[in-house]
Amino acid sequence: MKKYVLMTVMAVLMLMFLLPHTGQAASSGTKIILDNRELANADALTVSQSTMVPIRVVSEELGYKVRWNQSAQQVSIVSGADTVVLTINQKTATANGALVSLTQPAVAQNETTYVPLRFVSSQLGLQVKWENAAKTVHLFTQGNPAGGQIGATTPGTTPGDSMTPVTTPVTPSAEVKAISFSDNRLLISTDKAVTAKDSVLTGPNRILIELPNTRFGSAIGGNLAVGETGTLSSVNAENVSQIRYFVPKSSPNSVQVVIDLKSANTYKLSTEGTSLFVALDKAAAPTTNVGGNGKKVIVIDAGHGDHDPGAVGNSLREKDANLGIALKVEAILKKNPKVDLVMTRSDDTFLELKERVRVAQNVNADVFISIHNNSGSSAASGTETYYQRANSKTLATTLHKYILEATGFKDRKVQYGNFHVIRETTMPAALLEIGFVSNAAEAAQLKTDAFQQRVAEAIAKGLLEYLGL
Repeated sequence: MKKYVLMTVMAVLMLMFLLPHTGQAASSGTKIILDNRELANADALTVSQSTMVPIRVVSEELGYKVRWNQSAQQVSIVSGADTVVLTINQKTATANGALVSLTQPAVAQNETTYVPLRFVSSQLGLQVKWENAAKTVHLFTQGNPAGGQIGATTPGTTPGDSMTPVTTPVTPSAEVKAISFSDNRLLISTDKAVTAKDSVLTGPNRILIELPNTRFGSAIGGNLAVGETGTLSSVNAENVSQIRYFVPKSSPNSVQVVIDLKSANTYKLSTEGTSLFVALDKAAAPTTNVGGNGKKVIVIDAGHGDHDPGAVGNSLREKDANLGIALKVEAILKKNPKVDLVMTRSDDTFLELKERVRVAQNVNADVFISIHNNSGSSAASGTETYYQRANSKTLATTLHKYILEATGFKDRKVQYGNFHVIRETTMPAALLEIGFVSNAAEAAQLKTDAFQQRVAEAIAKGLLEYLGL
């Protein structure tokens, strides 16, 4: 009898260890289908009535970077500027430094980290549907909408999680038309006014700018898929290592721009018309907008860019010479405390002509110059400067005098020209044609830093003389 009782007790104890307890992980037999493709070795679990999914498998299938910190028992998922950190058995996670509550903490089982399905849906930008009869979780990335492929979702059919019905994506109403970084200031120009959200993130130090209900225009980031990252050059920045821009997977109807800092940095966010500025200052945040304290505002426009090379000849693309000269003008003038510089582009990006005008109009510029180079026959040569409106002729004449002296090229005079950027702007504006890329001798000089520097110094002198500085 005692032996029988002992055997019974032992059998009960064995069942207690083998069967899942309330609050512990148990295999649910649930399959995970990502964009109509079943994920191998990705069986879901049920923990305390919540459906859990393996974050590593799902993340890697989506192309996210996954890092595991053994000592801290933390898993990090990185996509673009989005960083999500979960800690095993803790009911809070961080998303881009902000705390996020979890319905059920992450758990580790069989060397795999599992998180609540609702967390996957909200933080990784997935659409989720639950097929109760087949015990199947369907996940859909952006561009692969769930549509009507699965029967209607019924709240409560998956343990602990009532699935929110998938809604039709809303097309953002605003577009980013220009991004540039000059004189320690980031410019983001849109076609409509946008209320931006800014936040400071640490580990590493960075500034996050979020533009809700916004997308990239075709010229700026328009070819980037959701989650892909574009970068902006910041080689002349004192405390900026990189600038990134993208549409995050977690919020596909918005645009995010991240300023990666070398160390903590104060800043000021301001708007001028439909242009947004983030001004950096290592000592103290700036207190004025563009042109504050009586500064003269100069807009420098490097013609062409990105897919538009401009004139091409003698192994020289016009866009490269234009930008090289423009950046050197910026470097010279930013040392003058009486001027405030805005660059329509600061690297190999592209703006439509009307967007170049929009930037100048938004900041109420005192002068606008557009830097170009010419093309014609191999024998064509010389320097010429254009104006369109009467209030621009003096500016063009003053600039031409200095540029002609710097180039030593044939004098093609100051001329009237009906070009969009100098016609549609309202402030004094000039379009500069420094030399001919089709002329081998002039192209050879345009390629050199020494020649570009000489021309930049001439442009700076002409601008300062015209502005009486």
